[in-house]
Parts: sequence; structure tokens; C-alpha cells
Amino acid sequence: MGFSLPPDVTVTKQQLEGQWVYSFRHDGLGELGRIVLQGLSTGQCHIVSEVIGDPKDPMTEKRQAILQPISEQLTAALTSVSGEGDQTPLQSAPASPKASREIVESKLIPCDRCGHNAAMLIFASDAKTVADFENYGRKMYVKYSDLNVPTWIIGEPVGIPGFGTPSNIVKVWPYRESIRQITPDDFNVELDELIANHCV
Repeated sequence: MGFSLPPDVTVTKQQLEGQWVYSFRHDGLGELGRIVLQGLSTGQCHIVSEVIGDPKDPMTEKRQAILQPISEQLTAALTSVSGEGDQTPLQSAPASPKASREIVESKLIPCDRCGHNAAMLIFASDAKTVADFENYGRKMYVKYSDLNVPTWIIGEPVGIPGFGTPSNIVKVWPYRESIRQITPDDFNVELDELIANHCV
């Protein structure tokens, strides 16, 4: 059909309730969203494109910038084969039904003096790639942005677990940092300093 994906994007296809659902994933940003094709009684095809994530999350805009051209190319390719369809413009989807029921382990760290939340830790036990960490950031965005406290996503230890074994960790709020490896001991020193200065 004259359609191809960028090299850093993959797609899976499944049929759900008479619709074909194409789910897209990016090597660096994780899940991008999906395109749903639904046959209509008129013989036309209804196309719905959804970018995944909260509209307020800046990363949603980055996912949309990748998914939108894919959606437009796929629609053009389908139109060239089967004629005009009924397309819904790209819209934001908070999460898939499966993701909305997922429980993500997290912990709030209170300030010793005022008792208010000073930090949030999100535990990503199965996160191994940048995309995996992005998926956790997307799933928890509403929570940590509402709390408005410094937030980190912490992966599993890289090696035999212990206080001297580093883990991959990424700060996602109030600003994003790159993933780095740090030992629990060193991270606890940073966290203790943050908490000590919370309401000074």
C-alpha cells in the first residue's frame, strides 16, 4: 500500500469486537497509541487514531508528533486502496482499558518537620529500556503532577541486589532528567538532603 513505519517504531495488530486495532510502540518513548479500523455497514472504514497519555503531559505531544504522520500515511494508503473513509482526527487517549487497571507500586516520602509529602518514588520492577521507563512515567503522570513533588522512577538493581548495587533511575518531576545508575546508598544521601531542605 506504499506505507512503511519509521525504523524505531513497531506495531502489533489484534482484532477486538469486530475492529482491527494497531498498537504502536517507539524504541525511546514506549507506547505511542493506536489506530482503530472499524468496518461500517455502508462499506466504508471508520478510522480512529489515539495518542496515549494525558493531554497535559509534555511527552504526549512528543508521542503525537511521531504517531500523527503514521496515522496520516496509513489513512492515505487505505484510501488509495479502498476509497474515501470516515476518519476521526488524532485524539488523546488516557490509557488502554488494560493499562487503567494496572497497579504501579509507589511510595510517598513525608517531610520530617511539616509532615507534607516531600518526594515520590515509583518502582518499575520490570523496566529495562528507556521506553519501559517512559511507559511508567506516562502511567503515573496524573498522580505525580497533581502531587507536585520531586519524583523518581527506580528500576531493579543492575546485578546482585544490595545497597552497593546500582539501579537505573530517572527523575521525571518537576523536570525530566536522563536515566542514570546510582546505588541505593548514594540515592538515599540525595533524598535525605532533599527532605532536610523541604521546608527550611
